[in-house]
Amino acid sequence: SVFVQLFLLTIAHAVLMVSAAIVFSIQSTSVKAANLMASFIIIPVALLMQGESALLFWGNNQVLWLAVAAVFIMAGLLVRLGLAHFQREYLLGREIDVLNLRWMGRTFWGYFKGDSHSFFGWYWHSVRGTLRKLRKPVLLLVFLAVIGILWTYSWANNNLQVYLDSIEPDQMADLQQRLIRAGDLTEFSGEFTAPSLFLHNLQATLLIAFFGLFSFSVLGIILYLLNTSVVGGLLGLFKLMGYAPLPLVVAGILPHGIFEIPALILSCAAVVHIGLVLVTPQAGRTIGEVLIEAIAEWTRVVLGLVIPLLAIAAVIEVYVTPQLLGIAMNAIK
Repeated sequence: SVFVQLFLLTIAHAVLMVSAAIVFSIQSTSVKAANLMASFIIIPVALLMQGESALLFWGNNQVLWLAVAAVFIMAGLLVRLGLAHFQREYLLGREIDVLNLRWMGRTFWGYFKGDSHSFFGWYWHSVRGTLRKLRKPVLLLVFLAVIGILWTYSWANNNLQVYLDSIEPDQMADLQQRLIRAGDLTEFSGEFTAPSLFLHNLQATLLIAFFGLFSFSVLGIILYLLNTSVVGGLLGLFKLMGYAPLPLVVAGILPHGIFEIPALILSCAAVVHIGLVLVTPQAGRTIGEVLIEAIAEWTRVVLGLVIPLLAIAAVIEVYVTPQLLGIAMNAIK
């Protein structure tokens, strides 16, 4: 099976590198520029192969099969991207390769501002128009989050009981007392602040966008699922320890979650939208124009909705959630 995996990985890497090199090179009009742009694919693929080598020496064949599938998916998306945006007439019509930063800035600002001429008009027309485009990605992410939470909840109920049975009774009692005192966060008052939580959540949002931008949103969706699915595992652990999950959700997640979760979903949906528009044929437009517009729409969503929602969620998580969680934990002692 290991040799089969290596054989498939070799084929997948070859298709990935060739398709990526073609996509990069068709954006230039000279052989020299095409070769320089195509050479950039070597570095990320080399890093990818290092990670796969670690999996190979680790001996986890199941995870390596997932790597094989992921590389084939990325190669297929790159082939789709090349087919969607290859325009021979456009290449022949250009005379020289120019990196026009001023044009990029004007184009980004034009897409970001839209047709609005005021702040409230920008919210009503531009942000609202972007939200209409994100309806399908939002529904997809909500569905994935529900599936992930249910799966980790079921996995925790089926697999963590063995771990809990191995804990000594005095250690179990100490763990339960720690969980009961979870609502008392006064000892963390120096670190548990609204600005620190806001910056942490914003950092996670930007990290998801960064990885999603360079992987047609595939890595972004994976990080999104890691953030949401951990909730199901924690609720399953609480249930095994004898606590009702529903009061913990209402008191410990819902107060700030009604702002934080929509912010995360909207940001990830904008990242998914970037991957979708890149592989969608758009006549008369280059990859650069499509990418600039998609990034402008993501920035519009982040500045207009995600950052305010995260700020509100951070304040509630510091000043409201601990009080409600402490009441809930004291009620289930």
